[in-house]
Amino acid sequence: MSEEPLRYAIVGLGRAGWGIHIHQLRGRADAKIVAVVDPVEARRDEAAGEFGCKTYTSLAKMLKQDDVEVVVVATPSADHGRDTRRSLNAGKHVVVEKPMAMSLGEADSMIKTAEESGKTLIVHQNYRFYPEFTHLKEVVDSGRIGHVFHIRNYIAAFARRNDWQTLSKNGGGQLNNTAVHFLDQILLLLPGKVSSVCGDLQQIASAGDVEDHVKAFIKTEAGATADLEISMAQNVAMPLPKWIICGTRGTITNDGSKSIVRWFDPEDAPPLPIIDGPAPDRKYGNDDKLPWQEETIEVPPRPHGTFYDHVYAVLRRGEALRVTPQSVREVMRVISLIRKGTKFSGKANAVSRQGRQERQETRS
Repeated sequence: MSEEPLRYAIVGLGRAGWGIHIHQLRGRADAKIVAVVDPVEARRDEAAGEFGCKTYTSLAKMLKQDDVEVVVVATPSADHGRDTRRSLNAGKHVVVEKPMAMSLGEADSMIKTAEESGKTLIVHQNYRFYPEFTHLKEVVDSGRIGHVFHIRNYIAAFARRNDWQTLSKNGGGQLNNTAVHFLDQILLLLPGKVSSVCGDLQQIASAGDVEDHVKAFIKTEAGATADLEISMAQNVAMPLPKWIICGTRGTITNDGSKSIVRWFDPEDAPPLPIIDGPAPDRKYGNDDKLPWQEETIEVPPRPHGTFYDHVYAVLRRGEALRVTPQSVREVMRVISLIRKGTKFSGKANAVSRQGRQERQETRS
């Protein structure tokens, strides 16, 4: 089993490629950046100056570089599917930025290509490795709050964006680029497979032609529900909890840095007989008192390593994937259900986007 550094090529040196992936890989003993791809000369020169790597203006030329083992696809969202398939077919492992794809069919084609190529496809759903999420998952899995029946996730700010992620042709919008992280976490916390979704997408503050306000109500086959609200069009004076996770024995309230857990042990609860008749003393409610317990838990540092710790463990040590393409496919399925029936369904630009990608593939 080799313990040599993984040799990476970064495709796209923008906010994600440079600010996230190179930032995370820089200085790691188990990683070496050997190639980059970007249309901007200054960006290529910056990478070459720091890493001594080869630079390219096209993905096709870079894929001929034999020592590249892992291609990090950090191109605009609409190009993720095409660039991932080409890299897998060239015999490279792939780390692809979120969103995985622009449609469920595209996600399926990426999974099929990975299976046929024998290479590993890892989607950058890196929030699964964040201390906040691993902490919440551990509290839920402990059974302290009982069976989860409802989750509320709320994030809001007011930002008038006008960058490339405000355009549908690039796969922009809050659902693809922010909500996708929290939807992924909800699906891992919520019992049962999603059976129905009611979604509302609106464009309020930003430029472009995509949504900046996401609202979705989700229900699973197990009867559990989730309320997701991610909005860049709300200037909220008093911050609301980021997470509320409701169980049959208690509730977790989380602000991102700490959780307040309130729960009770059913064995210590007094019996609650039904009264079928006139209410005693005409009272509303009763004198039921539960043995509530409360604990405030600070979110601990990373207990399970980072995303790129995991990439190395999978590709060099043969550990099992924690972010399987199939699990992210379910995120793509639910996203398609959220979009259904809204003016941001993605259908309007699907034909032109597909034609553009086909022309690009032919030229490359």
